[in-house]
Amino acid sequence: MNNIKISIIALVFMLALSSCLKTETPEPTKVVGGEWVVENVIADGQVNTQDLYDIDAKLHLDANNTFLFVNIDGRASAGTWTATETKLTLTENDSYVQEFSIAYLDWGKMQIARTLVISSEINVEIRYLFRRAES
Repeated sequence: MNNIKISIIALVFMLALSSCLKTETPEPTKVVGGEWVVENVIADGQVNTQDLYDIDAKLHLDANNTFLFVNIDGRASAGTWTATETKLTLTENDSYVQEFSIAYLDWGKMQIARTLVISSEINVEIRYLFRRAES
């Protein structure tokens, strides 16, 4: 009987302590940072079925806020990056800026989107689905 009482008291004590713990939402830069691999690209709602885009290209977002994007053909672009909860901005070394809205982000997946303005009449929304690269 004493063991049951001790177990109940210990359980109540543990529950009380766990309710006091504050869980923090990680900063976007901590979640976004790392190496990502393009898993799929969707242009205007059409899934990339003909490999027109860079499936398996790699995006390296380093802790010092520099990035390197390597296409599947070996071409690369580099520069700096910043992130908020809703936006990822890549600024290439030649000052070309690409702003993406973050549609989804967790430790294993990221989906970003941007609208390309082709002409005054043509806009194309591009969505990239990334998976975190395996270490």
